[in-house]
Amino acid sequence: VDLPKKCRSFAWYADSVNPQVADILQQVIPEEQTDRPQIDLLLDGDAAQEHADTIKEGLEEQHQQGEERLEEQQQEQQQEEQQQQQQEDVRANNEQGGDGGDGSNIEQQQEQQQDEQPDDQQLAQDQQQQQQGQQDEQQQPDDQQQAQDQQEEQQQQDAQSNNANNEADPNQQDSQAEGLDGGDAIPDLSQVKRQRPSKPLCDQCLEVVQRAKPVDITFVDVSDGHKNHPHMGAKYENGELGYIADETALRNNPPGFEMPEKRLKKACSTHDAHYKMMHDRVSIDFETHQQKEDSGVKRDKIFCLVYTIESGHPRVQNIRETWGPSCDGFIVGSNKTDVALGTVDIVHAGEETYNNIWQKVRSMWSYIYDNYYEKYDWFHIGGDDLFLMVENLRLYLESEEIRTAANGGEYLPDENSDSKMQTPLFLGRRFAYGGDRDNIFISGGSGYTMNKATLKTLVVEGFPRYFPNKVTFSEDTMVARVLRKFDIYPYNTQDEEGSERYMPFLPGHHLNYRLPKDMSKTKDWYAKYSIDIREGKEHCSKRSVAFHYVKDEMMKRLFALAYNKCPAKAHNP
Repeated sequence: VDLPKKCRSFAWYADSVNPQVADILQQVIPEEQTDRPQIDLLLDGDAAQEHADTIKEGLEEQHQQGEERLEEQQQEQQQEEQQQQQQEDVRANNEQGGDGGDGSNIEQQQEQQQDEQPDDQQLAQDQQQQQQGQQDEQQQPDDQQQAQDQQEEQQQQDAQSNNANNEADPNQQDSQAEGLDGGDAIPDLSQVKRQRPSKPLCDQCLEVVQRAKPVDITFVDVSDGHKNHPHMGAKYENGELGYIADETALRNNPPGFEMPEKRLKKACSTHDAHYKMMHDRVSIDFETHQQKEDSGVKRDKIFCLVYTIESGHPRVQNIRETWGPSCDGFIVGSNKTDVALGTVDIVHAGEETYNNIWQKVRSMWSYIYDNYYEKYDWFHIGGDDLFLMVENLRLYLESEEIRTAANGGEYLPDENSDSKMQTPLFLGRRFAYGGDRDNIFISGGSGYTMNKATLKTLVVEGFPRYFPNKVTFSEDTMVARVLRKFDIYPYNTQDEEGSERYMPFLPGHHLNYRLPKDMSKTKDWYAKYSIDIREGKEHCSKRSVAFHYVKDEMMKRLFALAYNKCPAKAHNP
């Protein structure tokens, strides 16, 4: 809570005025934001009591307004859910045919109603109050303001003089200033220059980043004893609650890649569209990855989360033999715990059905936050037909672009800083719902990637307040809707050539797909949902991250092509 100075000052004398008011204030004012007031601000006696009573009445009025807003919010959510259900039924029918084809026969989906923000009015009031507080804070006596202006002007002149004399590089970070007595160097924070990335964020990227508010990523326990959904946890193989899976088991003991030689040769020598995209365009940057590994630099840690049901467990084994071990942490949310396979029965509200994936995912993310949040930097989720190239994903997350974005969008983070503030990032393949660019979500097919700030916001702030009882298969649109309430929007993950990193279909689909010539008449949902995509080979980034609809033996085939598992002669037709 960033309060105006006069409100922060009040905390110092509130205890002598009214202990009850003091208790409330101390809960919302961080200690480091309190300022000891000047003597003339202190109140005592009858005036103090009158002042305290006024504050108390104001707090009670705000509490009553909050309850009224909550009731209105619940009513709006019910209306929103009713309007959304019909649209999601249409989308469910369309996705039944989603097998990686060209999408031209999929019916057009109805446009989703614009989300109503139950807190918009209150947000405007809060911003108005904050602006008023800042204006009050800035009202100083004329002579004091004049002195400050003169001092600032002198500092600017000195800084310009130093820059001219030293011909400083604006991208270099000054860490010390000379001492006045010629002794040890004295840090001068006012002269420190933060380092900018070699290339600034795109305008669209910067806009998304700066809309989100930085989040304190310190862990906050919201499990409430694991008594209620979505924090009830997981079951042991015997059905008892309380199971916490060893998420490092797969990385520490990978099963190894196995594929019969005859089938491997066929997979590598069939030069279809999938082969052409993976062999001629997409590749894993093993060289840079290995250089970072050998350098000893701290790598970002990635937690990979897959959802499935018991009937999908055979697909899990394919993931375990291919890309799964590259994740630092890995578990599979299922309806049956199998320790050897890495599947975990995470309890959720409602039935275990396709149309209830939203509740399943709510519990999965809550389980991850409750048990693994503090150990990992990034969290990626997808279905059991996801193919993830973890090395490319890790290099992307460690890039200057993403480090800058997570630091507010303009400067690289200070590696020596112990700051706990982080800008939320929500990464993946962006889709515009029904073609509406104001209603963008991330396709769940290739999965989405969140940093700690986004995961904490989703679980701690979002789940308790928004759509807690909704039943729907459309978990990807629901996650986007919740995060939008906090001004967290999908980030543009295209590379510098405009090619996509996260793919909603198989490689061959994207190689052959062409946009309809007349977009105004098309019934191709994929064309309507896509945002500024390229066609053909250039659709996929050379350093692609993920593909979707990768089932059964196709998982091993793509792995063999991407990870150089093909026999040397197999590439010859």
